[in-house]
Amino acid sequence: MASEEILRKTIHNADGKPFAKYRNIQGSFVTEGFELFIDEVQGDRMGHSRMRVRVPMKRAGFPEDTRSNASRRAALGDIIARRFWESARTHARSNIPKTDGGVVYMPRPGQEILDRGSVEVTEHYVEARFTADLPSKANKVDEESAIDLIFGRISLIVSESMLFASYKRQKLYNHLETAENADSIRSRLPELGLAAFVGIGSILPRRDDGLAPMTDAVPFDCDDSLKVTVEVPNGDPVTGMGIPIGFTTVSGPSGSGKSVLADSVFAGIYDHIPGDGRELVISDPDAVYVMTEAGRPYESVRLTGPASEMESVDEAVGCGSHLIIMDEEYSCPCVLRRSVISGDDDVVPVSETAGSLGRSGISVLMVTGDGDAVSRAGLALSMDGYRVGRLDVECREGSEFPIPQGRYPVAKNVSFEKGRKEVSTSAPEIRTVEIGEYRVTAPVAGFFDHAQTRTVADAIALARESMDGSKDLRTVCGDALAMLREKDASEGTGMAHAQARAVDMAAVLLRHPQMLFIRR
Repeated sequence: MASEEILRKTIHNADGKPFAKYRNIQGSFVTEGFELFIDEVQGDRMGHSRMRVRVPMKRAGFPEDTRSNASRRAALGDIIARRFWESARTHARSNIPKTDGGVVYMPRPGQEILDRGSVEVTEHYVEARFTADLPSKANKVDEESAIDLIFGRISLIVSESMLFASYKRQKLYNHLETAENADSIRSRLPELGLAAFVGIGSILPRRDDGLAPMTDAVPFDCDDSLKVTVEVPNGDPVTGMGIPIGFTTVSGPSGSGKSVLADSVFAGIYDHIPGDGRELVISDPDAVYVMTEAGRPYESVRLTGPASEMESVDEAVGCGSHLIIMDEEYSCPCVLRRSVISGDDDVVPVSETAGSLGRSGISVLMVTGDGDAVSRAGLALSMDGYRVGRLDVECREGSEFPIPQGRYPVAKNVSFEKGRKEVSTSAPEIRTVEIGEYRVTAPVAGFFDHAQTRTVADAIALARESMDGSKDLRTVCGDALAMLREKDASEGTGMAHAQARAVDMAAVLLRHPQMLFIRR
């Protein structure tokens, strides 16, 4: 690792020379405040250079209790990424005056507390991964602005985001403890007999941009008979509505909050930042939202109409989901209940098989006003004004849900090529993955942050060779995501990545019309 003096001298020697001379600074350097890794230098003034900053933990100063377990380490990395983004936006959002560069970029975190590839926290150091645009004048290296970028802008961002002393202690620990409490509840859901937990006082409605709770929203509440109190690692025990393992229906008048509750339970697969309103909405980590998907290709299974939506339920169970969420507003009616089926007795509605699923440990949360569906629920809830009560119904027996066969993906017919790239995958939209030249849309995937979609896109590229029919779909997806995490850690990549689920990667692959699946 070279010294700061060598870095400054290399920049000085390139001053006024063609932009390509910047390539001489690629490498690693020790400065007074941090270690700088310039992993990839942009080819011209329009590109972006890939960099990392590593601060030894002794200098960063984060106490051991901020990183004492996996939950706290992930939350610490998450809040550092947020502060890095905020500082970069303040100090390096635009070019250095009179130059063509100087912008520092890291993806903006959303409302979820995630294990992010943009920041790594270890016992020995804190590392941030980002891009920076090397500055130039008239397409030539400019020493003064390059020094300003590295030892001015980047150094300032590091001091504001990667040092414990730059944080308000209460705000930092609140972030860590919020995540740790949520993770603790989530890990205990099975022993509590619950599929989900909704904290009393939670603010469920979202602002239009989704980045904050709706102003003046009514806090969530429920009848005492539905309340469960849970011990948490930090602070007093918390109380909320427990949604038990099994078949639960939610009914109520229009605008009562039923669909918002379902959306919030789905979002509860991840932790949320303090102030989000859903910090204590906690769900089974593999929960899946099933809905009608107009135009979804089913070439590999040759299904249409309501049977295709039932196939989505089958897929969710087969991929390991233990909580299936459905809303009659977004589903084909005959998928939910038999009372509206017209001459299609081949389709057994979910309401009749949900009880069987519950006995297998797979829960169904269904938003519906249909009396037949409600009468088959193990727990029937009524909602009005974001307050939930219990309906007294006599649970009727239903049909058995057939255990789905395993799916073994075969990608030999899938084209990964695009332009000059033999393997090209990307994430053009938050719920769209492009494989080669084909765009796969998965509207029900648990992607709440664009970085999660990018993670799945890159994992699919890594999984290409293993999709030969020898491994089941969940194993393929889990292995590829683990491989990508290892690659990011060893190569210092992953700035654009964040924690993603195998079940969501599977959802993308299942929606590609050229993907084949062997049933065993």
